[in-house]
Amino acid sequence: MTRRWELAATTLRMLLCAVVLTLAGCSTIPSFGPSDAAIAEAAEVTISNPDDVLPFRIIDVSASTLPSLDAHAHNFPSTFRSRGFRRADEVIGVGDQLDIRIWEVAEDGLFASSGQRDTTLKVAVSNSGNISVAYAGTIKASGLTVAELRTDLLERYRGQAVEPEIAVTIVETQSRSATVLGAVASPGRATIPSGGIRLLDLLAQAGGTSQSPWEIKVGVQRASASATLSLSEIFARPQNNIVILPGDIVNVTYIPRRFAVYGGVVQPGNVEIPLEKAHLAYLLAEVGGLNDDVAQARSVYVFRPSKPANRGGAPVGLAYRLDFSKPDAFLLAGMFRLEPTDITYIESADGADFQRFTSVILSPLLGAASGARGLAN
Repeated sequence: MTRRWELAATTLRMLLCAVVLTLAGCSTIPSFGPSDAAIAEAAEVTISNPDDVLPFRIIDVSASTLPSLDAHAHNFPSTFRSRGFRRADEVIGVGDQLDIRIWEVAEDGLFASSGQRDTTLKVAVSNSGNISVAYAGTIKASGLTVAELRTDLLERYRGQAVEPEIAVTIVETQSRSATVLGAVASPGRATIPSGGIRLLDLLAQAGGTSQSPWEIKVGVQRASASATLSLSEIFARPQNNIVILPGDIVNVTYIPRRFAVYGGVVQPGNVEIPLEKAHLAYLLAEVGGLNDDVAQARSVYVFRPSKPANRGGAPVGLAYRLDFSKPDAFLLAGMFRLEPTDITYIESADGADFQRFTSVILSPLLGAASGARGLAN
């Protein structure tokens, strides 16, 4: 019996020595890439100021300190919203393709012959803005409306054609187009109909987008002015469905929205929330809730960057703190609206590191020691 106890004690001492050697040798265990010490040693200069901490304020969340929702309405600039549909006749531009259809009352006229009384002339507006039409010569068409060009042609054909009637149609245009880029099904140049087009109709004409509206940014560049809104803001306010003008560039960008969660939760990481109005309770549920073994329920933080306190000053962040040991914490979490830049952190309890140590290292070793002791018995 004594021999068996000595064997069990020897086994336990060997296991404890293995623990000590394991802990002592952690810094020498090979890993992928250089260690922090090796990097610091190789650097020419190390700039460090441990007292240089970004300022932030802690706000204990209660019914009266919940962050208020952004009530500011985001709109396109008034110069964008004030432009309506064209009320005057359509203007011919450089690069336009025109159909000029001419009817004559006689079967033997300037253009009519053999029972064919109407003729269609296809012409293009040159880079100089001119067109060349048979029997009418060169005409400065750029800047004219189709009605004005028709009047000019009637005047030029007087005395040549037999009581002509003329219709001018723009069949293809480069001057009446906008460009749609980015996260749409069919990016490229889009022709603006003669009656005009609004932003949402233009996006639909380009095939639209399959992502959530709150993850889509729509930027409009008009000459030297530009502005960007989310697609959900355009949906929400009809005044943001602006009239698109020729030459506008519309850029559609997909920006996936992820919320960062660290610390004492079951599954920390970057989490996607499929709701436009994301709240803290949903986020915590998505990561499996607080980890009972390590989480400090009284210290659930949401860090939020803030605007500069004054012009040129450093930004002052906010740290909202919730105490989940209180019964109303779950209600507050359901009302706490998240922003995409928020970082959620759950503090670990004081004994969490020791618990991890005992569960990962000591427990298997002590279990092995108990097995050896059982064998001794």
